[in-house]
Amino acid sequence: MRIAMVGLRGLPARGGGAERVVECLSDELSARGHEIIVYGRRDYLRGAPPWRGGQVVLTGGIGGKNLETFTHTATAVWDLMRRGVDVVHVHSPGPALWSWVAALGAKAVVFTVHAADWRRDKWLLPAKMMLNLGLGIGMRVAREVTAVSQPLATELSERFRRDVAFIPNSIRAVQAVAPGEVLGDPRWSLSPDKYALFVGRIEPEKRLDVLLKAWQKASTDLAGYQLAVVGDFMSTSYGRECRRTAPDRTVFLGLQHGDRLAELYSNAAIVVQPSVLEGMSLVLLEAAAHGRCILATKMEENMAVLGDSGVYFNEDDVDELSVLICRYLKCDRDRSSLGSRARLVVASKPSWTEIAIAMECIYRRALG
Repeated sequence: MRIAMVGLRGLPARGGGAERVVECLSDELSARGHEIIVYGRRDYLRGAPPWRGGQVVLTGGIGGKNLETFTHTATAVWDLMRRGVDVVHVHSPGPALWSWVAALGAKAVVFTVHAADWRRDKWLLPAKMMLNLGLGIGMRVAREVTAVSQPLATELSERFRRDVAFIPNSIRAVQAVAPGEVLGDPRWSLSPDKYALFVGRIEPEKRLDVLLKAWQKASTDLAGYQLAVVGDFMSTSYGRECRRTAPDRTVFLGLQHGDRLAELYSNAAIVVQPSVLEGMSLVLLEAAAHGRCILATKMEENMAVLGDSGVYFNEDDVDELSVLICRYLKCDRDRSSLGSRARLVVASKPSWTEIAIAMECIYRRALG
């Protein structure tokens, strides 16, 4: 089967949940004998090593957060129309604006929704209207639709009155990494079990500002502890403001990947995710696989990942989050118990091989 992946910034993934998910899925599909074509953007992949799971095709577009996805996807779809692809797999509502072109060209379109992008705080009203339009087009022209969380699949199925398959995310096997290159860096002076960890895109819906306020209240009772923030804080005004107003004993580490990120997960006392918009969070899966104690916003998508192994707090509740941070940083036994349960929960979830097999069934149904 020849499958075109559309709507990504490119592979190999250099940050971004959708890219990491599609990289793992595509690697598995490639290993199972399928030919994968991934459409990408030059700026995202500049300086990146080649992706070995398939072919990466770079097409043109206009930069800027409001036009980049729209224009890059347009050129990608026009390019794939001249290629003999069997399935066009469109990722996310923005790129789905152009899915009608592939459908008119008699291509089998599969549409995956990774998160409710149309609800993101960073978008102005015109952008949200375009995302809702893309969602509506994708839901109507795709032969098969999938979502990465059961709550999201249910919402879309009820809203558009069509079947939406729940195909979850997964993670590759993780290994604990002893304190080394990152924790030993004198710029940060992090110590094992002496820091809370935030990992993710630094955008308004991730609510890093809420975590920083909670940390400011909690840290007065937490001598010797730090808050470590992993993410690109320089690319948005929101991120720069978070950095400017961060309280004492907060360190911003920028983007971290691979063994460096694994080292941070492995040695964190707790992982905190204050986000108010998720699909199936890779951060939660990764933190759970490392056996961390996890504090997360009380929302269906998070509870579906962690079950009773997570500690939940109400959205934007600074006081509640502050109390929980103090409690779990001070209690080794509770942290250890929750971390062990989280590891068992994530180990019971489907592997990438099982997910690739499920997606093969979706592609075959789309092909009829």
